[in-house]
Amino acid sequence: MKHLWFEKGAYASKKARSYQANEFDPGKVKNIAVIRHAALGDQVITRPFLIEARKFFPNAKITLCATSNYQYAMPSDLVDDVHIMPGRQSDRKVTQLEKIRKAKELGEQDIIFDLAATNRSYWLLALTKAKLKIGFPYRSSVAKLLYDIAIFRSDFTPEVESMLHMLKVLGHNPTYPLDFGYPDNRNLRDSEKPYIVYFGGASQERKMYPFDKLTSLMNLAAEKLPSYQHIYLEGISESEKASKLGKLTSENINIQPSMDIEDVISFIAKASVVVSTDTGIRNVAISTHTPTVGIFYATVPFRYTPTYEKHYISMTPNAVIPSPESILDNICKATNDID
Repeated sequence: MKHLWFEKGAYASKKARSYQANEFDPGKVKNIAVIRHAALGDQVITRPFLIEARKFFPNAKITLCATSNYQYAMPSDLVDDVHIMPGRQSDRKVTQLEKIRKAKELGEQDIIFDLAATNRSYWLLALTKAKLKIGFPYRSSVAKLLYDIAIFRSDFTPEVESMLHMLKVLGHNPTYPLDFGYPDNRNLRDSEKPYIVYFGGASQERKMYPFDKLTSLMNLAAEKLPSYQHIYLEGISESEKASKLGKLTSENINIQPSMDIEDVISFIAKASVVVSTDTGIRNVAISTHTPTVGIFYATVPFRYTPTYEKHYISMTPNAVIPSPESILDNICKATNDID
């Protein structure tokens, strides 16, 4: 087997099998590139991969490959270098020559891990030399065309786990619960003045929980759970401001204006529960080991729900918007877990 730990569920080319059997040694790997072209939530869940990669490749320089339009909460603190590809520019159109020139600046690598599987990451792979190119595309045709090793992923496996499969296939055994390198709710949770955080925003309107239902949920929860403060966290966008809420009927409901990402992380790490749609705020909560109640109806829930900790999913089999009452049931379950 020798550094290629799978029988089924992955693809490895003849080149990869030969390299793994005859040359590969994690301690001798010098240069690794990790491609993650994604927004806040996806950047956050990349952190355990980088932490585990550092353990497995102790002598490697790790370069994170991101894009110019997705740098918010980028885990640059966990890597040695950052390579930025041009993203969507609001002021001008980026030419193909500029993109190619920037891609080639990455330079030759020992291993490239593609945690994006996008057209932009495919171009970066194609234009960069590496001994091993590892990724998790959904299409098998792409796997054999671009990668030396490909992990088969599913919408029913948490994406952070699918990413770690790329290390597991090489023989690495990650530590659980996962380490995100963030403040830990299990040590920081505010027990004297417990609070529940609500966030209804999202990067796309179709993923946002309707504000009339969110208002109803907060009013119901404040009545059902009076020992908690119920706090609406505002986002940066105007569509995520508290002015969109209806009438709030309890004195233990408060508004937290939008904050810098460092303050958001600290605030969420001290919360008892975070109630959120499928968005970056929920992933921040997961990364701080804060219990969550996720609201799902527009996106698949299982790809973003860890199985090693208690995280509740509010969903319906036919994908209609979950009722405030059903979400409140899960909030009560979450608070009972920590009481």
